[in-house]
Amino acid sequence: MDKVIKVIGMGPGNRKFLTGEAMDAVKRCDVLMGPSRLVNEVENLKSQHAASYSCNLSEMKIFLEQYLSDNEIEKESSLIGLLASGDTGFFSIASWIKKEYGAKVKLEFITGVSSLQYFCSRIQRPYSDIHTISVHGRENKVLGEVLTHKTLFVLTGGSCKVQDICKTLQQHGLGHLQVYIGENLSYPEERILEGTATMFVKESFSDLAVILIENEQDHVESCITYGLSDTSFIRGKVPMTKEEIRAICLSKLQLSLEDCIYDIGAGTGSVSIEMARIAKKGFVYALEKKHEAIELIYTNQKHFRISNMKVIEAKCPDGLSDLPTPDKVFIGGSSGELNAILQILLDKNPKVQIVLTAITLETLQEALSCTKHFNLEFNCTQVTVANSKQIGDYNMMMGQNPIFILTLKGKEVYV
Repeated sequence: MDKVIKVIGMGPGNRKFLTGEAMDAVKRCDVLMGPSRLVNEVENLKSQHAASYSCNLSEMKIFLEQYLSDNEIEKESSLIGLLASGDTGFFSIASWIKKEYGAKVKLEFITGVSSLQYFCSRIQRPYSDIHTISVHGRENKVLGEVLTHKTLFVLTGGSCKVQDICKTLQQHGLGHLQVYIGENLSYPEERILEGTATMFVKESFSDLAVILIENEQDHVESCITYGLSDTSFIRGKVPMTKEEIRAICLSKLQLSLEDCIYDIGAGTGSVSIEMARIAKKGFVYALEKKHEAIELIYTNQKHFRISNMKVIEAKCPDGLSDLPTPDKVFIGGSSGELNAILQILLDKNPKVQIVLTAITLETLQEALSCTKHFNLEFNCTQVTVANSKQIGDYNMMMGQNPIFILTLKGKEVYV
């Protein structure tokens, strides 16, 4: 008999929400595996000869590898059932199983009631317009999603629970937003709560919890553009990359949604802020050596409600070694350490894309020397910006200093 693995969507948890097809699959399987709460639900449904195992993902992988490599196993257990919470097509273990074993064994996916469907029926709300994400076992990146969607549904758990999300919203001035919370859905101890995010900051919720956040306010960002107005940033006396130059640099970086990005010599954080707004599912590391500037970056980060960004006080290349591999890097200031900085960046990612700005010819010469040393792809653009200024009854064009914008890209191998 051919080896078959059935991935069974178990719905929100309670077995009374199993579909007829799922219940039939449970009864037919020779081995059933999954989280203990799901295995417990099928103990009285499985056939007498079937075995059941409560396991985590690592233990499941060990069993499946043995199952696929040992021909003797199929004599005793030809049909394996993997129990997946919710629906197999909604943030499910099924996608991992498909990726790992789809080419090795026959897979059958059996749909179930998702937590989104169940929860929305409990709060009597349609879900066709809801944006959905999962932060279960992931870093809390909810803030950016809240700011760009009117209604957000979040699967929580692990290091990011409901109370953590509510706390993040409160810290960024969004504690007034209306939220709906579902905990232990479908079980006797189920809780359905509603109120503002601030109301639940000091509550404690389990891993089996979801939250729906409504943001109908005018500040929902429907469009992200390059080059925010200089006046929208809190500046102090720290130099800032001007909006026109910033817009060109961001365009040259060709940012993607999930990029890991460094901003070296971050100044006021204006470039960091804009990069974080664009790469909403990525992360920005803003590195700056001056304490006064660090405080400004924090202030601007809070002002723009940016959560996918970390501020690091360091003079580069210090502070770079322990960071994750970058996809894109902006260098607004290198303090004469450009060669050492590029060495670390290229060691981390030989094909990293870098944009840097230079005002002086000496900095330009240093950059040109580095491109030859590291055998980098290179492009240089000189930009001179002039803005109008009213003087009495007249408007005069006031020029700024010329700026060199250099785009560097590593190759597979550099010398």
